[in-house]
Amino acid sequence: MKAQPLFKDRRKFSQMADPLLQGQYPVRGLYQALAVAAMCVQEQPHKRPLIADVVTALSYLASQKYNPETQPVQSTRSSSSTPRSSRREL
Repeated sequence: MKAQPLFKDRRKFSQMADPLLQGQYPVRGLYQALAVAAMCVQEQPHKRPLIADVVTALSYLASQKYNPETQPVQSTRSSSSTPRSSRREL
């Protein structure tokens, strides 16, 4: 599995985000989630984190509240600059 090249280019990070988010997510949260994912796909098994550590990290990220008014978001061409009535929280 050769997924690492995507993890090395920040310009490609938004391609790995769930398209249903429509670009409305905190960039920092995306970077942190991708850092966890990158550790999980290390070629050498001994370099991969324990699943308990992955669960802990992802649980922490999922518990963070997302306020698009105060946190930077990843903009995409398909996203609108007007606030949506409901947004998914990370």
